[in-house]
Amino acid sequence: MKTKLLLLIPLIATLVACGGSDGGSSGSSSTGTTGTVSVMITDNLTLSYSEVWVNVQAITATDANGQVVDLYRNTAGQTHNLSQLVNIGALVDAQAIAAGTYSSFDIVMNNQIQLIDLGGVTTSATFDQSGNPTYTLNVTGQLVVDANQVTSLVLDFDLQQFTYDAGTNTVNPVVVQTDPGTLNQTVAAVNGQVQAVNSPTQFVVSPASGGANLTVNLQATGTVTNAGTATVAADTAPLQPGMQVTLTGTYDATNLIVTASTVEVATGGSVTINSEVEGFVTAFNGTTLTLDVKEASFLPGSNTLDIANTSNALFSHGSLALLTVGQEVEIKGNWDGTIFTAAIIEIEGAPSNAVGHSYLDDYAELEGAITAINGSLLTMTVQEFEHVSGISNGDSATIDSSNSWFEDGDASCLRNGAVIEAKGGMSDATTMVAMVIDLEDSCNGSSNSDDDDDDEDDDSDDS
Repeated sequence: MKTKLLLLIPLIATLVACGGSDGGSSGSSSTGTTGTVSVMITDNLTLSYSEVWVNVQAITATDANGQVVDLYRNTAGQTHNLSQLVNIGALVDAQAIAAGTYSSFDIVMNNQIQLIDLGGVTTSATFDQSGNPTYTLNVTGQLVVDANQVTSLVLDFDLQQFTYDAGTNTVNPVVVQTDPGTLNQTVAAVNGQVQAVNSPTQFVVSPASGGANLTVNLQATGTVTNAGTATVAADTAPLQPGMQVTLTGTYDATNLIVTASTVEVATGGSVTINSEVEGFVTAFNGTTLTLDVKEASFLPGSNTLDIANTSNALFSHGSLALLTVGQEVEIKGNWDGTIFTAAIIEIEGAPSNAVGHSYLDDYAELEGAITAINGSLLTMTVQEFEHVSGISNGDSATIDSSNSWFEDGDASCLRNGAVIEAKGGMSDATTMVAMVIDLEDSCNGSSNSDDDDDDEDDDSDDS
């Protein structure tokens, strides 16, 4: 997701809060002598591996006096597929720390890194041969934290500079501090507790990491799903203070706001949700689904993962009948280290099940170049299509983007000639109400590295 990835980012070394210089962001935050730091990680593009998985367990900052403060710490850590974070900043945590200047940052990672090459071959390596369960990497840079201000620290896992030694089966990583202004998008995947429900579209969550409270706004097509009660809502009505939730969405680091595409109540009845995974469907036999994993909250161990209990899961977007090979799906459920049991499934781009819809095709994908823009209505010349009948390459289609969720950019990136992939429901033979728009072209000077089509055979009508 997202970015979803929902789980989920790259060259200068100076960033400060507003009132300093170069590349910081500011907004109201804490009081007294502290400021709030949004810590994000990103990645530079690599063509050597399709996936690079790491687990980040702590990030600390050290000031000129040698004082060390925690920016993030969790023994379970956060798992990220770095190759999905090209020019995308993934929130790790937002913490209030003492105002001052910090010039050294330590990243503590699980001493295991998982590499998947372009052929799908998985290599489980380590960062060193010490035998220690963790590995610490030091990054030099500069972060100026002003009192009562919000600033961003972005750490770039520069995969272009990573080296792998087959003889020792170790990876030498390179991480640098980078300017948040280079990011196309910032995303967040948050586990936490609801503190307050402010309105039908807004609530406040306290992250389980112990970081600063975040305001969460539901995106126009966002949903709140509870597998325990088998309900899907288009507003915050199911939420109450004290509930444990997981959510994904875009992140406003200046104002500590997440615009959420999905919110799931983490527990309910006999249903337990402790993990999530996202990827592309490569096989489905009606019960077990095989996923080409792109994002996960755990190290998947291989290029693909079998998902059990698919036929009994609750669909927040789409349905079991719509599930086909090639679709991107996000699945919440239970991972016991061997088996992933699905509880909630979202077909990316399918209409929400919170309200009724009537479409000729409940799920479709159209890719092509924009030829005209009239407000939120986009005219496209179709170049590729899937899961839709009655359309051909070269046809003109209308894309209604009024409630779309944008990946790898935003609406400002739309222009004549830009190539987009739209997913949604076909309201008539040539008009799509798009739930998701993925910008295939470069935006803000950075190219899209999405590999949606790696395992897909487009130009088929699925009719």
